[in-house]
Amino acid sequence: MTSSDTHSLGYPDRTFRTELLPCDADASVAFREAGPSRYGGAEPLSRAEPLIASSVTRDSLATAARHLQSGQLVSFPSETVYGLGANALSQSAAAKIYAAKKRPADNPLIVHVADLEMLDSLLPPAYTMSAAYSALIKAFWPGALTLLFPVDPQLPAVPSVVTCGQPSVAVRMPSHPIARALIATSRLPMAGPSANASGRPSPTTAAHVMRDLGGQLDTNEAEPHGRLQYILDGGACTVGVESTVVDGISADDEVRVLRPGGVTVEQIAQVLNEARLDTKLRVYGKDMERSAQQESNPTTPGMKYRHYSPTARVVMLLPATLFARAVTSSQQTASARLVDSLIDSPPAAPRSFAHIIRDQLSTLQAGPAGSTINVGVMTSSDSNLARLISSASAPAPPTGTDVHPHLLPPLELSELPGVLVHRFDLGPSAQPSVYAQRMFDGLRTLDEGPLHGADKCELIFVEALDDSGVGLAVMNRLKKAASATVVLDC
Repeated sequence: MTSSDTHSLGYPDRTFRTELLPCDADASVAFREAGPSRYGGAEPLSRAEPLIASSVTRDSLATAARHLQSGQLVSFPSETVYGLGANALSQSAAAKIYAAKKRPADNPLIVHVADLEMLDSLLPPAYTMSAAYSALIKAFWPGALTLLFPVDPQLPAVPSVVTCGQPSVAVRMPSHPIARALIATSRLPMAGPSANASGRPSPTTAAHVMRDLGGQLDTNEAEPHGRLQYILDGGACTVGVESTVVDGISADDEVRVLRPGGVTVEQIAQVLNEARLDTKLRVYGKDMERSAQQESNPTTPGMKYRHYSPTARVVMLLPATLFARAVTSSQQTASARLVDSLIDSPPAAPRSFAHIIRDQLSTLQAGPAGSTINVGVMTSSDSNLARLISSASAPAPPTGTDVHPHLLPPLELSELPGVLVHRFDLGPSAQPSVYAQRMFDGLRTLDEGPLHGADKCELIFVEALDDSGVGLAVMNRLKKAASATVVLDC
């Protein structure tokens, strides 16, 4: 086999010894205009040229860019989650994403661009951007906002494997300097879904990507079994949930939020209002009815029914105060609609945490007699739910193991001997952005371990949020991950 033949192959035809490419998190990456700017020199740039101060980062980006140009995959950090990148203009390169993730072939990919010149190369020549899109790009690019654009039906710029045959392509400009510099250095628009094994929680660190795609899920043997060769390690993601996906092309004078994410609905509404645009804003699953057909044949990533799921059973805990506030509101409010979609049937009287654990354990396969059952709980640090759990529990014997900065000492429940509760701190209740940043990390930590004196949890409970602001994106992800939702009396 020749060298060129070897480079043409990817997973599963070829596996790799996956390597981390370090990026200096303390060294700044800046961008300057390399061509005439539509925005008078302000971002987003018409043609972005990266200025990379760190030689370590520069070398890692050069290696990753060459790998992309050769038709291979590279995982990269973004402000939202880690992505799995490939040349979006290449059918064979983009197809490797589906193979590496074991991703359903009907789930479209988001294309990432470094600048407006790259965006223009993807659009039909006759396309004219709407005033709403221009306002949103000015406000949120680069950033966690994905926009749907039309595809030229006669001469599409991106292959059908990227769009899954849809008449639109999803595009965003990431704000993470490493992600954007990689695209600008390679001068290739980059198809880039989250870099997780399909269906699992999205990765927010390079270690998460290494576990899913570096071979650990496939084998524990010493032989290389990675599904890609390089992961750019840019530290932890700052947003923690995927981008918001907006459709502004399916209906005149209407903007539709198809997937909530890092840019909130409230922020989008404010920009449209400040631009004095007579544009209706609608949100899928709230003031747009859910569609089984659209979720089975999605126009954008993240719309599948089940997604973001760890191996452990996930149960969402809805505090009674939040449930009551939602159901007593008008049925047209966001909270009421969301709670209505979460609860399959009206719940019985709210129960204690110990009762709920006992009920959920009955759904699991029983372990060896006398063995400890490990249960994970993800809550805000100062919520009523966190206080209720702490008051009904006692500290477990210390293990002396320092495993994760957000993993609190385990607890024991007097009502449930043999159950060890592992708590993951989602931050202050007044800061839902911290919750969003830590959510996927918490699911993975409790599901994969190591924990205090345990390998992993068989059952994970997660506290629900109000669906305002970034809470809408959080609840969207948790509903897809959870097998059940129950009300807890607090």
